[in-house]
Amino acid sequence: MNKLVDAHCHVSTDPESPCGGDDGGFQGTVRCVMSSNPYDWSNLKKMASNGRRKDYICVGFGVHPWYSHLFYVGEQRDKLSHYQGVLEYKDADQFARLVQVLPAPLDLEEYIAREFDDTLVDVIGEIGLDKLFRLPANGFYTQGDKARLTTVKVKLSHQEAVFRRFCQLARDTRRPVSIHGVKCHGKLNDICNEELLPCSSVKICLHSYTGSKETLLGQWLKTFSPDRVFVSLSKWINFKNPEEGNGLVRSLPPTCILTETDFPIDNPDPVYQVDLTEQLQYLNAQIAQAWGEGHDASYATSHVYDNFQRFIK
Repeated sequence: MNKLVDAHCHVSTDPESPCGGDDGGFQGTVRCVMSSNPYDWSNLKKMASNGRRKDYICVGFGVHPWYSHLFYVGEQRDKLSHYQGVLEYKDADQFARLVQVLPAPLDLEEYIAREFDDTLVDVIGEIGLDKLFRLPANGFYTQGDKARLTTVKVKLSHQEAVFRRFCQLARDTRRPVSIHGVKCHGKLNDICNEELLPCSSVKICLHSYTGSKETLLGQWLKTFSPDRVFVSLSKWINFKNPEEGNGLVRSLPPTCILTETDFPIDNPDPVYQVDLTEQLQYLNAQIAQAWGEGHDASYATSHVYDNFQRFIK
């Protein structure tokens, strides 16, 4: 039986209630589990310590743009000066309330030096840029928290500095990267051209890609060799409109397509785990339909698994 592939998923971010590394107990899927911040990294390390993990879990290490403000790059500054420097805001009272609840910023270099483990990390991710994200009133996104969104954003220049540093880490360690991009696809491509293009061993996964086909085909797949760029598709983003999703599949080389949920996996509820499985099965069925020519979901599942093995190695 072919294994399903979840090329981009997560564990929970909840500083008050760590998950303890529960992976739901489902081994029918090969999962590439991202880290986005120090809190989920702590949980992912617990999960990865499970002796079975090498058979079905690949470990990602990174800082997502939604959490990039929690780190400083370069010289240390006091808490207020740091957040004044990296956050973009017009409402001073709203900013002041955020500073009260935000933690003291961490040194990005110290975090990487302390936490990156060459024997544990398979992928650098999740990393990237996001032009639209607004901070929630509690300071950063956590699972289950319904905090309203503020109008405060993380400056793109700071997101870029963090993203570049992790691209350099990928280049130095010869690890593939998993990239988040919202309304910044041209800038992401430019940075990857500068930081990653010269290092032919670094492969790139554009997760839940939402940019234009022109950027995808005319820049990413034109600049990088065909075996270096992968596009990971999710049900709730890429197939929100199934016809658009199928059109994206038809436009891509079959060798670059991956599947993902982009969901946390550390919920042991069997109903939840079945839903994750069904999302991946749905994607393989849609991919097979887009390919046509009598291909079925089993064929797509096998093909995606082979693609993932090439991405991760």
